[in-house]
Amino acid sequence: MPARILIVDDEPNITLSFSSLLKDEGWGCTTAGSAEEALALFERGMYDLVLLDLQLPGKPGLECLREIKASAEPSEVLVISGQADIPMALDAVRLGAVDFLEKPVAPEKLIASVRAALLVADSNRQRSLAADDLDAQSPMIGESSAMKKLRKMISQVAGSDATVLVTGPNGTGKELVATRLVLESNRRTKPFIKINCPGIPETLFESELFGHKRGAFTGAVKDHPGKFVLADGGTLFLDEIGDLPMSCQAKLLRVLETGEIETLGAEEHRTVDVRVICATNRNLRELVSTGNFREDLFYRISVFLIEVPPLSARRDDIPLLAGTFLRRFDPGGATRLAGDALAWMSTQPFPGNVRQLKNLIERVCILYPGQTVGLSQLQAEPAMAESGGTARAKEQSSLSDQVTRFERTVIAEALSAADGNISEAARALGVDRANLSRKIKELGLK
Repeated sequence: MPARILIVDDEPNITLSFSSLLKDEGWGCTTAGSAEEALALFERGMYDLVLLDLQLPGKPGLECLREIKASAEPSEVLVISGQADIPMALDAVRLGAVDFLEKPVAPEKLIASVRAALLVADSNRQRSLAADDLDAQSPMIGESSAMKKLRKMISQVAGSDATVLVTGPNGTGKELVATRLVLESNRRTKPFIKINCPGIPETLFESELFGHKRGAFTGAVKDHPGKFVLADGGTLFLDEIGDLPMSCQAKLLRVLETGEIETLGAEEHRTVDVRVICATNRNLRELVSTGNFREDLFYRISVFLIEVPPLSARRDDIPLLAGTFLRRFDPGGATRLAGDALAWMSTQPFPGNVRQLKNLIERVCILYPGQTVGLSQLQAEPAMAESGGTARAKEQSSLSDQVTRFERTVIAEALSAADGNISEAARALGVDRANLSRKIKELGLK
């Protein structure tokens, strides 16, 4: 499908010549003589690019730009300006215009600029689709108080550019939290670059993060931009930052404080706009006290601290998580967990956290496809025996607590199978809908 371009200019001869020239290149064109007309057209249809003159009758061009960029599905805007409008054109770029053209515009310059702007539009569209796909793949599952608190913290800080430190044991989902922070931010369609800090050799840290020029050192056969440049405008995720060597910590601190990177072999510095999110399973305060982590870097990366709870602190979420993983590994829904198996799982410590639970469900789907897996089969799983599952009985709880946990597990399973439909869940459980609704509220499941 050819790109659709909206040309906005109050001079008919300009809209006619631009339209004719761009149509010859195979692009579809619509014209408007004012900002009001352009915005009305924009509300009714989708445009890949808007060519916008700044000097318009009625509503100013800059105001038109603001409204286009603030819309639910904004288009790229290429601003057209006269010599006297250059300062205004620069303001337009700061407001989100992809570029500006100075009048009079040579035909070859117009075509080249439009082609470049459409490439930007296509790239942003692909990023948006990728972000939507990532969003669908990265839900935060759980209705426990711990998960509600975690989701609230993510929502509070996602919209800012504050540096975030995500902590928690292995397998709790620290990378998922970082992903949600990006998806709920205004950088969701911008680059999201992930770095595993222990995976970078100390001698290559500077080159990997800040880039190098060809010939900067032996083996540098071509220019390398570095992760900070690749993430410019977006987010950089530094996983397991607690394992970063001290020499690398100093270099990272400098960039976080100044926003400037020094590419190896380059004479000039470059400023980047990067939001940094860090994660670790280590106690950074202890590392600071033992001299193994810089105190100034710790305070720089922990402007906002998010601690991800272990699965043992949110056992009420186990049935929901198990149901989600069952649907992932057996989309047909033939493999299920018996009520006693789910109830027993909800009492287990799961030292490997959500990752251990996920691996267990995947193994169950492989070993017992299409079956209803019972308690004895789960207890026989090596992963559960190794995690001390049978030793859980040492942690005694009252009969009332055990009954409540069992009820919560069975009802949560029924709700999950019914996609949250209480009436359907009530029919499956053979109980009255009103009583089930009251029980759901008592157990805090909704």
